[in-house]
Amino acid sequence: MFVLPISYFGPVSYYATLFGADSVVIEACEHYVKQTLRNRCLIATHTGAQTLSINVQKGAQPKIPISEVQLSDHGNWMHQHLYSLATYYGNSPFYEFYIDEIREVMQHGHDGSLFGLNEALRRKMCELIGFEPHVRYSEQWMGVTDFPMLANAEPYYQVATDEGRLPFQPDMSILDLLFNMGPESILVLKKQAEKMNIGQ
Repeated sequence: MFVLPISYFGPVSYYATLFGADSVVIEACEHYVKQTLRNRCLIATHTGAQTLSINVQKGAQPKIPISEVQLSDHGNWMHQHLYSLATYYGNSPFYEFYIDEIREVMQHGHDGSLFGLNEALRRKMCELIGFEPHVRYSEQWMGVTDFPMLANAEPYYQVATDEGRLPFQPDMSILDLLFNMGPESILVLKKQAEKMNIGQ
């Protein structure tokens, strides 16, 4: 069993864990932790990884429960994130197939909280990839277990490497995998889970 934090378009290793684990607990009772996968993700660009960070309302200090953290419109971050996705993934093979559903969840498919947004996006990403993990929420603080990192990443096609001179960029946001590989994303997750020794 893995205890995972919420994540904003979590990395490939996060979704490989969701795919391969027999059961996963999402930590719903922890305190907010700034500048982590809870409110940021990495996307691959032709010049390297770029961080996309969610703005939350003032007062979201480390002692506030994660379930109480509310989104902020400051900086028009959602528009900026969608613009970045269009800029860096617009030419990827499957961007047009998925972006409308993703945009709908980001703009309208949640309750205005960080927890609500991230979990709505997690469910949507799993749906688009084609698997349903065995997930439940913690009812008391359990502490997040470190899920296996990608010491040995399963490579896949990245449009960013075609447009730049960079090698494969591992463990980017799940968006990178989905936009580049589409229906084959689940095969990559399966191979990655095997490499991470996470078996069903």
